[in-house]
Amino acid sequence: MATTDRCGLGWWMVLSLMVCPPVFAQETAAGRELFEREWEFVERAPNFMDFDAMGPMPPRRDREHGRGRGRGPRPDHRDNRHPLDNGRQLDSGIQLTSMLPANERGGLAEGLTVAGDGLGPLHNAASCAACHPGGGASGVNHNVTQITVDPRSPIFDLQPERGRRGTPRNADMDLFPALVTDNTLSFNTVVHDLSTRPGYESIRQRLSIGVPNGLQPEWFTPEQRTVAAIAEQPVIAGRYGTLDYYLSQRNTTPLHGMGDIEKISANRLKAVSLSQTRSSGGTISGRVAGKYGWRGQVSTLSDFVAGACATELGLNVAGIAQQAKDPADDRYRSLTADISATQVAELTSYVANLPAPSKQLLSLDERKRVRRGEYVFNSVGCGACHIADLQPARGIYSDLLLHDMGPELQDPLPAPAYQLASTQKTATTGRYSSRYGGGQTASFPTDSSPSRSGYRTGRSGYQSRRGRSMAETDNSVVTTGMPQAIPMAHPEKPQFPRGEVNEVDLRGRHRFTWDALQREWKTPPLWGVADSAPYLHDGRAKTLTDAIQWHGGEAEVAKRKFVSLDQDQKDLLLAFLGSLKAPLN
Repeated sequence: MATTDRCGLGWWMVLSLMVCPPVFAQETAAGRELFEREWEFVERAPNFMDFDAMGPMPPRRDREHGRGRGRGPRPDHRDNRHPLDNGRQLDSGIQLTSMLPANERGGLAEGLTVAGDGLGPLHNAASCAACHPGGGASGVNHNVTQITVDPRSPIFDLQPERGRRGTPRNADMDLFPALVTDNTLSFNTVVHDLSTRPGYESIRQRLSIGVPNGLQPEWFTPEQRTVAAIAEQPVIAGRYGTLDYYLSQRNTTPLHGMGDIEKISANRLKAVSLSQTRSSGGTISGRVAGKYGWRGQVSTLSDFVAGACATELGLNVAGIAQQAKDPADDRYRSLTADISATQVAELTSYVANLPAPSKQLLSLDERKRVRRGEYVFNSVGCGACHIADLQPARGIYSDLLLHDMGPELQDPLPAPAYQLASTQKTATTGRYSSRYGGGQTASFPTDSSPSRSGYRTGRSGYQSRRGRSMAETDNSVVTTGMPQAIPMAHPEKPQFPRGEVNEVDLRGRHRFTWDALQREWKTPPLWGVADSAPYLHDGRAKTLTDAIQWHGGEAEVAKRKFVSLDQDQKDLLLAFLGSLKAPLN
């Protein structure tokens, strides 16, 4: 009997090996096609099915009149906008059903009754490959611009007029309509570069109204954007009436080795964090959050891909995420899906299988020089956070943890106020989720992105921001709630940072405030760094030397040691970093 069982198992394994490779290859090929696909906008008139997808209005007590009048915002670590979800009721009382997009032959995919609108309206590119050529990074012309509202803006302290039903709308909220949903002002959203529909460019340019001296095209216009302009002014502060806002940017990250990163457990990251704290005496203390995005705001690869489809391409993702609304036409809606869960599974599979960078073939003399450079790299302290191996990701040179990087890298939108607590899998939401993560705990970039931390912390009308932090747990995330902003005087002119805070307080009693979390960044992997210029989260650093010199906070000591090296030692360290090449296409 045992022999028979072993033989049966052997035949089953052989059969699996024969069947799986063709299926896997087919999925990867389909994913690559989607990755390189140039999406197009499909103009269509309002359709009966859009209205058929709407459910009944909720009872009067559940409608959105006066929404958000509680004590502070309700954090939503999935998206800054309403998710498109099967059978899930949105804040506006609309209930959506998931439908699949048109196929490549121009017909409708299986189960589809109405095609979506395709690209946009709001989008930053027409394809994944436009920003990630060959799976790599790109220049500042593909940067993503964000707008962040300061939670201490006077608009949040004004009281609504009495005797009026509902919550009045402040005219200052009209500065950038994409920040407003159902009369609720969000703290952050993406300022998309493009729209497939008329009227958006004038709204985008309106942001210059509140900026002293206006917005320079070398900073704001994608085609004219330069590294030097971003380095000179990384964050732009503006004021529109009672609304204080900031503009900042995010650079495109390379995608190589994502499949290996997905396999790194939260327990391993927690062990690294604990080891860092002990060995450094507390001067280096990484925090465990998500593994994707500059702020670690996205927990799983599947959510990273789905969020990018919705935010960067403007695609409705079946059952997962919804495209941004058209701020130039509040009446325009496309409720049907542009890309199906199956297609997202194929796209995620392709991204997961982009090869991780590996060591280059070097001559004997080059290998000796690179080894000496790596020794210098570790001796100055870079290796404390840029850890060479994080199994199974060998040669990653990252700890994937959040670190305080000092005031010079402070950015308006804070790192997420949560951390991973366990490695238990979340509930799956589709075929791709079962392989690359559940998505119940991720923050969709607004994103990603790649972007991008996902505070949906809006306020209706004039409500004051007297929020309360709350703790709640789920399968793999501990949520600490909306971080409190440190009280500061209202500056005479718009400025960032808003005011000075004692460094001791930032590391102590203000450790998890809005302002302290603005200085936290996830350690970026250095594999492939030689081919991923420009550097840092907004592309302000043209060279690796520039990037190192921007470091501060927990990396201040390592930066000072690098600066004190003689030129030969610096050249060795840079030769080591120069050996970390991206995979060949």
